[in-house]
Formats: sequence, structure tokens, C-alpha cells
Amino acid sequence: SSADKGRIRGLFGDSVQKAIQWAVLSVVLAGIGPVLVRDSPVDPAATAFWRLSLGLPIALLLVRRSILLPWRAMLGAALAGLALAGDLVLWNSALLRTTILEATILVMLYPFIVAPVSYFLYREKVTPRLAIGGGVAFLGLLLMVTSAGRSGHSSAIGDLMAVGAAFFYATSLLLAAPLCRTYNTLAISFWTIFWGAAGALPFALSEGRFIPTAFADWLYVGFYAALTLTSYSIFNHALKTIPTALASILGYGQ
Repeated sequence: SSADKGRIRGLFGDSVQKAIQWAVLSVVLAGIGPVLVRDSPVDPAATAFWRLSLGLPIALLLVRRSILLPWRAMLGAALAGLALAGDLVLWNSALLRTTILEATILVMLYPFIVAPVSYFLYREKVTPRLAIGGGVAFLGLLLMVTSAGRSGHSSAIGDLMAVGAAFFYATSLLLAAPLCRTYNTLAISFWTIFWGAAGALPFALSEGRFIPTAFADWLYVGFYAALTLTSYSIFNHALKTIPTALASILGYGQ
């Protein structure tokens, strides 16, 4: 409503309000991901590889002449991409090994990592309002997944993979956020996705189902790649404005 928008403007300002809207859109798109992983025509690491690599030509076309960055930014984007690869490979594997309930709760611990680290590294203050909101969001997540019941068999290895994915994603977000505030977000997105695909490739090659076989399978992974590129680029654009801790908590919208 107009009254709600007025309150948001009062709290954050117009530019941050728009960035929050972009971040929410990216979260909604990213929320489709776990469903697509479960029905993917290839194995978990291969799914991570194709969803990243197939979008690279489009990302390169979008970034054009702004692709080159200072070497420190290139290194930061490479590390963020490799951390993203670790997140996707572990998260995809966790979804197939343990219950969706456990995998979802454990991977969504990453805001509790991002918030304190972003304060110590970048002096981004976590206000009481943000901390309480994050806690309420996590409790809401617990209520939703526990009422949905279990799907699949519990696995300690799968649970550990989900926890590992949370740490990798938090690392990727903490590395990418300051880069997005300084450089072209499309360039940061391209290099992060490039190194994410490169990091996932060795694991994908070790799996039995690496290459999609049917035309419909290629359409499947191609759609997933387009969804990933769109959501990730929009999210990085939002990171240029909104605090890292707030961006991480918005991830509960998935």
C-alpha cells in the first residue's frame, strides 16, 4: 500500500527501497531452484555447472567492454565464484541426500554468519530491528518446514553438506558485496559465475550423468541457467545499495 511504501521510504530512503525490491525479485526467482535440482536430468554437481556455464555467453554480451577489472577485483570475484561453486555443489548434493526440511534449515543459517562478519570486516551495523526481523524470519522458516513434514530420508552426510553450503554461500556473499558497490555489477556477475562454473566442473566430470542427453534435458538446464543468471545479476545490482546483512536476511524469502 502507499502507507507501507511511505514507511519504507522513511526507514531506508528511495534508492534503498528500490534496491530491496530488486533483491526480493531475485529471491523469488532463486526460490524455484531447489525444485529444479530435485528433477534435474543430470547429477548435482553437473546441474551446478550447467546452470552457471550456459548463461555465460549472455552475461558476456551484457557486460561487453566493461569486462576487465583491476586485478584485486578480479581476484575477489574469482574467490567469490569458487565459494559459490562450493555452495551449489554441496547444496545440490544435500537436497538429494537428506530431507528437504533439514537441508533447508541448515543452509539458511548463512545470515547468522554474514551479519557478524560483515560488521567486523566492513563495519556494517546490525540494528536491533534487523536482528529481530532476521530472528522472526528464521522462526517462520522453522514453522513452515516443520509443518510440511519430512520428504526423503535423514542423512548426517547430507546435513553436513547443507552446513558446508551455508558457509560457502556466506563467503561468496561477503566477497561479492563490496565488489558490487565499487565496480560494474554485470562484470562482477560475469566473473563470479565464470569461476563458479570452473569450480563446479571437476566435480561434475566425476559424476555419471554429466551431459544432458535429450533435447528436453538441454531445455531444462538452459531454463535453469537463464533463471540463475537473471536472479544473480539482479541480486548483485541490489548489493550495490543495501547492506550485506539485510541482503542475506532477504534470502529467507526463498
